[in-house]
Amino acid sequence: MTAHPQATVEYQETGHGQAIVFVPGSFSTGSSWRNISTPLSERYRTVTTSLSGYGKTQERRRPGGTHIEDEMDVLEAVLETAGTPVHLVAHSFGAWVALAFATRRNPKLLSMTLLEPTAFNLLGLGGESALNQEVHTMTGRYMTEWESGNQKAVRHVIDFYGEAGTFDAYPPALQEKLVGYTPTNILDWKTGYADSIKPADLDTLKVPTLVVCGGLSHMAMQRCNQLLVDHLPQARFMTLEGANHFMVATHAPDLTHAIEHHIRSIGGG
Repeated sequence: MTAHPQATVEYQETGHGQAIVFVPGSFSTGSSWRNISTPLSERYRTVTTSLSGYGKTQERRRPGGTHIEDEMDVLEAVLETAGTPVHLVAHSFGAWVALAFATRRNPKLLSMTLLEPTAFNLLGLGGESALNQEVHTMTGRYMTEWESGNQKAVRHVIDFYGEAGTFDAYPPALQEKLVGYTPTNILDWKTGYADSIKPADLDTLKVPTLVVCGGLSHMAMQRCNQLLVDHLPQARFMTLEGANHFMVATHAPDLTHAIEHHIRSIGGG
């Protein structure tokens, strides 16, 4: 654990060498990176954490607050504890928070690897109105059903990121876990949409960045990630064939290789 004026922040560290900080997305904790961080800890100092309301990181977002700032405080606390420039690896909503952090607080980053950042606001700005509407329709239905008492409304998000029937195919224990995290996930969506990153800010972010998107992911995710790379001056796009949004769980060896290759390509490691 690491201290912060507002709340406790999860912090786990192992290994030696250049530091890699792993940031999970919604529904996930630092332990979700285990199959990637463990092999990399043989050659790097690996640090895992969780965002607000997940794992051992206390929820710090309060009504009326600026929630993206609260999330960036989590990453700032982690990097302060790490005490050195780091390679930042992040997934989904965590990758979106990482982008906000990188553009607004000028942290000492050696590189970033972003796995399907939820950069959906770029769809409307990029003229992808149909895909943008698909995302808003899904989230609107999700939130409306949850507020109406449908305990399994989260299936809309899971099936969007996977495919139809993904949630129903999960074992009951996993379904229960996702339902339990639903209020926090809804707050994540509201956090992302309330304070979007401006393309002009992305245009000035000169951190070597790898953006990874699954070849089986929803077209809205693929397209917004491509648009993101178009705005980042030192970014490249990678398609992970056979993967979708849940790639951290399904394609750990491929991602481990991609992360290390990216770090080594810029002279790290």
